[in-house]
Amino acid sequence: MVLNGRTVDAALPGRRGRLLVALLAVHRPYPVQRDTLIDGLWSSAGPDAGAAALTVLLSRCRSVLGRDTLVGRSSIALRLPPDAQIDVERALAAVHDAESAAAQHQWTRAWPAALTAAFITRRRFLPEADAPWAEEWRHRLTLVQQRALTYYAEACLALGGAERASRQLIELAPINETGYRLLMRAQADQGDIAAALFTYERLRSVLREELGVAPGPLIQQLLSQLLS
Repeated sequence: MVLNGRTVDAALPGRRGRLLVALLAVHRPYPVQRDTLIDGLWSSAGPDAGAAALTVLLSRCRSVLGRDTLVGRSSIALRLPPDAQIDVERALAAVHDAESAAAQHQWTRAWPAALTAAFITRRRFLPEADAPWAEEWRHRLTLVQQRALTYYAEACLALGGAERASRQLIELAPINETGYRLLMRAQADQGDIAAALFTYERLRSVLREELGVAPGPLIQQLLSQLLS
């Protein structure tokens, strides 16, 4: 997190301090009840021990961030200046912008927005945290990454060159047809029909082995076009 022009993550009081600020950040702008914070940070501790530890942790975090940043008593909210940057919020805003631009075929706007979201979400969210809320956010951001790579590949396809993004999408979501379809289109645009057919066969094999189903109508239609 960048606050007042400086990165504050390293200044926070250890792992618990980073997790506390992250938990408040993903709930912004809404406050979080103290019981929820205790459960998210000390799920194995008793309520009394967790309450005392949270009081100390909040005091230490306020000394780094400022009392106007962590506000409230029974519930705590993270209030940041307009120029503060939180990666999760940037990723969500960027993928929304990419989606909007892609729907309007505004590829020069979709391309940088999708790339921003993809760059942010390729970093694992809070790798030191094993709490359920952190795992839920990892799953959510993985889906954001898949969407970002899809819009990035579509933009690259329209502007020229989508193979790399398509392969990244396939690696991230090997049973999602979108990456294969975009890769087939990119290969076909390069005149490599054989490679596009090989990509289709790869998808067909994966879907048969993993789900016992055949590829869907969109990619079947693309296959027919390639074979005509």
